[in-house]
Amino acid sequence: MKIIEITKENWDYYRTKILDLENKVKNDMIKQGIGDLFFTTGEEIKDYAYNPKHHVYIMIDENNNILAQTYIIGAGSHIQGDYADLPKYYTMGDCFLNYIKKYKYENKEEFEAVGSKMYLIKLYAFKYAIKKIYGNLDIDMFLDDLNNEKKSKTHFDERTKLRRDINKYMSEFMNNNGIEELYRQFFNINSSYFNNDSSNISQAYDVFLESSKINVYSTKIENPEEYYDASVNNTIEVDTYITDPESRKGGLAKILSSMALIQTIKEYFNNQNNNELFLSITLHKDNYLSENVAHFLGFKDYIDLERRATIERKAYMKRIDRHQYQEYISNLLKKLSYFYGYGNETLTDYEINYFEMERKMHNNEILEEINRRLKEEIFDEHIKRFIENFKTIINNTTIKQLIKK
Repeated sequence: MKIIEITKENWDYYRTKILDLENKVKNDMIKQGIGDLFFTTGEEIKDYAYNPKHHVYIMIDENNNILAQTYIIGAGSHIQGDYADLPKYYTMGDCFLNYIKKYKYENKEEFEAVGSKMYLIKLYAFKYAIKKIYGNLDIDMFLDDLNNEKKSKTHFDERTKLRRDINKYMSEFMNNNGIEELYRQFFNINSSYFNNDSSNISQAYDVFLESSKINVYSTKIENPEEYYDASVNNTIEVDTYITDPESRKGGLAKILSSMALIQTIKEYFNNQNNNELFLSITLHKDNYLSENVAHFLGFKDYIDLERRATIERKAYMKRIDRHQYQEYISNLLKKLSYFYGYGNETLTDYEINYFEMERKMHNNEILEEINRRLKEEIFDEHIKRFIENFKTIINNTTIKQLIKK
């Protein structure tokens, strides 16, 4: 097998095969009853391939058939007109604002003075977005469209064009005026924070902000403050990785995602001004293949949330500082060599023992999750038997037997 990056030079050649695999996976998910959870259009994938900040990688066999593909959203771009996932989760709520107040400003008065001005600037940016969309400042039409979206099957989720366009044009306004960092800090403030503004435009913006909130159910993060400096400019997202459902192998997804991520990390730290990097993957809550990929990449912190209408998601994340990134890449390459024979890294006895321990710890985490869900959630008998059987397999078989099963 061979890994190839898709660029504007070879996009036309591979376009059909890439979209065929997207369709194949989508149809397989529907057939299994998992649901139509994602679909990346040709234009969206083309945008990824043509934009030097983002990457599309495929894995092909000797007959040029695509076995797997992955898309990486690089740092520094508002692709699809919305914030990168990770910063978006952390600009919500008082904990984030308290952190900003404590570490970014001299005192409470300075924080409130800047916040008050930023709210007014956000209103200017909101007006700018409305005019871009409708050609004039038509607040009533915007509210009608928003209410119609909220009543629709999307519930005005983040894939809704109106929501994406508002975020895109507001970000464009902030970027054009060089205040993107302040926008990040005060992204979630509404009129009640500093101004108590009751104007029509203020009320419309408050409704938009409230309608755009993401429901976070639970978190498993040792130190949340590690992520509070995440922004569009220092976050890489492993956006999508899929494998052929007729020959699905978790190893292919791990190999391809690892190699694509490694290249993107190297590019990021080639800029000597970049000192910290945030990595994220957002996946469907019950997608255990994706969860295995996230664990393999070393993403252990996560948030349970509802990001799109009626679909529960898990957002996995990891922070890497400049002095850590070469060690992270080396460790990932050694894992690929050890678990899948991909590459020819030399491993010490200590590293071999460590990887085996990591595998066992991961299996224990799966068992803990299974036990929790069997206790707290209701499943039909067929699914319950399947889950319990999976639990028995992990408990009672060796690795080779597990692979065989």
